[in-house]
Formats: sequence, C-alpha cells, structure tokens
Amino acid sequence: MSQRLREAERVFLKRYKEWLHTVEEGLSSVAYFYREGHVENGDRLLVQMMEGFAPFSSDNMTMRYLFAEKVEIAEEMQHFHEKVENAKSISSYDTSNARLRFVASDLMPAFQRWKLLVQSVGDEPKRQDRQ
Repeated sequence: MSQRLREAERVFLKRYKEWLHTVEEGLSSVAYFYREGHVENGDRLLVQMMEGFAPFSSDNMTMRYLFAEKVEIAEEMQHFHEKVENAKSISSYDTSNARLRFVASDLMPAFQRWKLLVQSVGDEPKRQDRQ
C-alpha cells in the first residue's frame, strides 16, 4: 500500500494481526484435540475462534478499505471468509479424522495465504523495534 495508513487503520490492522496470531496458535490446539479424539473440545474451540472473525468480516468498512484495494487481495479475503463460515459448521463432519482433514487441508492453507497477505499490508521498516 503506497499511502501511509492513518493511526486508526494502523491500530485496527495491529489488532487484526494479533488476532490472526492467536488463531494460528488455536488451530494447532484444535488439530491436537482432533488427533487425540477430543472432538467436542476441538469443535468448541474452532467455532469460537471462527466467530471471533465477525468484527473482521469482509463487510467491515475498514477491512474493505485495507484489503479491497487490490483485486487479488479482495478475492483472497472472500475465499478465506468462506472457509471461516465452513468451519463454523465443523460438527457436520462425521469423524475426528474428517474434521482434522478439513482443518489441515482446507482451512489452514487458506488461513496461511490470508495471513501472509495481511502481514504485507501496512508493513513499514521496524528499525525502532531493534533499539
């Protein structure tokens, strides 16, 4: 993004990046629960995390402003939010293996692609962080 982000957008983006980091850690826990056969715990954690994306939906004006500028980013945002919606109905999968397969093969790759795109928005040199 060539223009500098205003402070409110910078704060929003920072909060969103922190949320993505939290979700990334949580997805590891979800996968662990499914591998160990703790399906209810995995379902509950996954659905709670996916519901946590509600303030960051593609309908949010700040999200649109930050990410809809480039068509490929807007398309990836839409794709990711579709995966989020699919994950909310994880209980429709018959087995813990099917749930784990969805998380590992469907949700995580979309999440990782989206996270990389988000990380690239508003990144500025972090020289002051090294002090």
